[in-house]
Amino acid sequence: MYILASHGDYAKQTLKSCEMITGELTNFATVSFKDPMGIDDVVKCYEDIYQGRQDSAEEVVIIADIPNGTPANAASTFIAEHPDVKLYSGLSLMLTLSLATGTPAEEAISQTIELMESNIKKKPKKQPAAPNKETAPVNTDNPLVNVRIDSRLIHGQVATMWTRSLNTTRIMVVDDQIVTSKVQKATLKTAVPAGIHLSILTAKGAAERINSGQYNGQRVLLLVKKPQILAQLVSAGVKLPAVNVGNMSMSQGARQVAKSVAVTDEDTATFNQMAEKGIDFYHQMVPNDKQEPFISMLNKKEN
Repeated sequence: MYILASHGDYAKQTLKSCEMITGELTNFATVSFKDPMGIDDVVKCYEDIYQGRQDSAEEVVIIADIPNGTPANAASTFIAEHPDVKLYSGLSLMLTLSLATGTPAEEAISQTIELMESNIKKKPKKQPAAPNKETAPVNTDNPLVNVRIDSRLIHGQVATMWTRSLNTTRIMVVDDQIVTSKVQKATLKTAVPAGIHLSILTAKGAAERINSGQYNGQRVLLLVKKPQILAQLVSAGVKLPAVNVGNMSMSQGARQVAKSVAVTDEDTATFNQMAEKGIDFYHQMVPNDKQEPFISMLNKKEN
């Protein structure tokens, strides 16, 4: 069985297009990741399909749209409990059609790559230009170039857009629970872009290292799932720049205040308490989006 997984309905529409050629495919299923879903929601989708297949001995292969995206990261978490499942990234109609006609996954991927390259005229590779250091000034006073609340932590937007936009040299994930989870740490290590350092720390450990100047001279993107972690850092003396509330997944008792942000009463109280201390919050999904003042958005939705 093949599970096609993507941001939005790309997987569903890819399968639909393939079936226009092949007819109905009963050994394919799709997972559509949409806001405000979180990783746990996507894992549950995989689990439901896995448990619901008719032949329990049938091999299960997940084809995600992009590496480091939430569908792929959730698949890595799922596979930790189901090591018999295989994961690949690079979903396309060409690949789906090859799989649908009986080509084994690895062979189908190789064929797809060959077909993509067949019409490309080979040219000498150019040496990459040396980075312009003037575009990435080092802040020796505070290594935190961006603080982002994102329940998905390292995923497609962070790995491919924010790290480049910020010229990030290190991603710091602060979460007391993840520090104790081998599976979640392994998933994050897989998702971090090449050439960027990764730190996974408790709030206490992060505060000690930041305050001691251990990361001075680096460009650190700090990621947390919830505002309560940031409140712990502030209490420990960490100076935060303006905080980007990028994504908070829907949970029990939460209300949606933006397309990708859902907050509980506890979250709301924490945000307002930190704002009273002079910490600025804004909402911005991707670098090209306009920054929106988050506290006014938060409290406007309450009224």
